[in-house]
Amino acid sequence: MEEIIRAKFGQFKQTPLLEKVQSFLIEAQAEELFHIDIYSLAEQWEVSRQAILEVFFQSVRIGICDLQWEFHCPTCGGVARESLKLNQTQSEDYCPVCDVNFRNTLDDNIEVFFNISESVMAVPHEIKDAYMEQVKHSIAHENSFQWKSDRTVTGMDCLGSPVFREIFGDETLPADHSLAIRFSTILFTDIKGSTAMYERLGDAKAFKLVRDHFDILFSKIREFRGIPIKTIGDAVMGVFHSEVDALNASFEIQKALRLFYEEQDEKIEVKIGLHSGPAIVVTLNDVLDYFGSTVNRAARIQGLSRPNEVVFTEEIFDRNRQLLSRYVSKLKRSRHNLKGLSETFTVFHADCNGAGCKF
Repeated sequence: MEEIIRAKFGQFKQTPLLEKVQSFLIEAQAEELFHIDIYSLAEQWEVSRQAILEVFFQSVRIGICDLQWEFHCPTCGGVARESLKLNQTQSEDYCPVCDVNFRNTLDDNIEVFFNISESVMAVPHEIKDAYMEQVKHSIAHENSFQWKSDRTVTGMDCLGSPVFREIFGDETLPADHSLAIRFSTILFTDIKGSTAMYERLGDAKAFKLVRDHFDILFSKIREFRGIPIKTIGDAVMGVFHSEVDALNASFEIQKALRLFYEEQDEKIEVKIGLHSGPAIVVTLNDVLDYFGSTVNRAARIQGLSRPNEVVFTEEIFDRNRQLLSRYVSKLKRSRHNLKGLSETFTVFHADCNGAGCKF
């Protein structure tokens, strides 16, 4: 076992965290290698959860660990189904204890575990049997199995990681199936006057500018734990699972663009819109994509933005006033009827080139 783990990890550049994970997998008892408590390890080793997730994703890629998805009944907490692949998931599952069908939701009822791969070491069946007996006992005697804790790795933790999408990019959902998300923040960008820019500069020179600006946007989205989902012409769609991260990324994008184009004759100015709420993840064009009313509204809100602005809803403003005050001292408030939507939206405009900008 030790030789296998050292050989497989040997293909990577050694880092202190990689060495800690390697030593843990070699020295741990069998029961510690089933449902590995990676967030406790992160706390013990004083590293970020994102960092340890990324190392364990790599361990799955090279065959040291397996990634196990568990789908819990939202009513009793029991395990309705397990799978080792994302492409084995379904939109809905059935709990025989509660006799109900339920919607699978990445940030609500989907738990993810890392286990030592059977090709490295066979964990005794008694250990898994004991876990399932614990689940059954809790439901029988307490009417529920309390699986959620502050150390739980959720499905959203995985899909919210750019490294997961890079490594497991070919693991998509089955056709006609989707997974729900209770809360996400959608970012849309667009650039000022792209048609006129292409006509003025020519396709090759204009596209180089656009490509440079894509590099900045993608870098900042990933830096703040977001996922660049796709480009739509000259626009970008990104997804965050934290409004704080989405706002930080948006303002840092505007700041980075200003610095990048400061000494250049030609520059790109970006319009950014944000909206938060539920969404669904589906497979489209062989990749994971996000859809739903939150996505549609974010796109409409971006359409209200002017160059160098970040525009967001009143709800985002109310929840993040202190953070916003770090970037701007003045905000413009406006109300709009968005195309195709019945309700009136209140949005806030942060002018990142205006007098109230703090960077």
